[in-house]
Amino acid sequence: MINHVTFVAEHVYDTPPVEVFSAWADPAVKARWSSGPVGRNPRLDLDFRVGGLERYHGNQVGGPAHTVQARYLDIVPSKRIVYSYDVLLDQVRILVSLATIEFVRHGSSTRLVHTEQVAFLTAENTSRFEQHMRNALKSLDAELRGPKGRPPNRPTRGN
Repeated sequence: MINHVTFVAEHVYDTPPVEVFSAWADPAVKARWSSGPVGRNPRLDLDFRVGGLERYHGNQVGGPAHTVQARYLDIVPSKRIVYSYDVLLDQVRILVSLATIEFVRHGSSTRLVHTEQVAFLTAENTSRFEQHMRNALKSLDAELRGPKGRPPNRPTRGN
C-alpha cells in the first residue's frame, strides 16, 4: 500500500532571498549543505535549470546505496523552485516526491517554505524522512552563516 504524506517545513535565514536561492543553484555549495550525515561519501551532479536533472549518490560504509534523482520543473530566481524526485535504496525505489521551495522576503532575511507531497512506496518511517528534511534546512542555515556559525560579511543585494 502506498502511504501519501505532505510535509511543510519553514525556516528563517539571516540573509536575503538571492543568497538563499544561490545556495540551491550552485553545485559546490549545495553539495556541502545537502549531502546528509558525515561518512556517506556523496556525489552530486547538478544541472540547475528548468528541465535539468540532479543526481545524488552516496552510501555509508556497510550501508545501502542511497540515490536521489530529481528533475527541475519550475525555477523563478529568488522566488521559487519546483522539482520532482525519487529515492532509491540499493536500486529499490522507496519514494517519489513533488517538492516546492518558496523564498519569501522577511525584512532583511528570508523565510523559506519547503513543501513536499510524498508517495512512500515501501514501509518507510515517514517521521525519519521529515526529520531529514528539517536537518537539511538547518545545514543550509549553517552554510549561509559561514565558519563558526557567524553570518558572513556580504554586501547587501536586491531580492
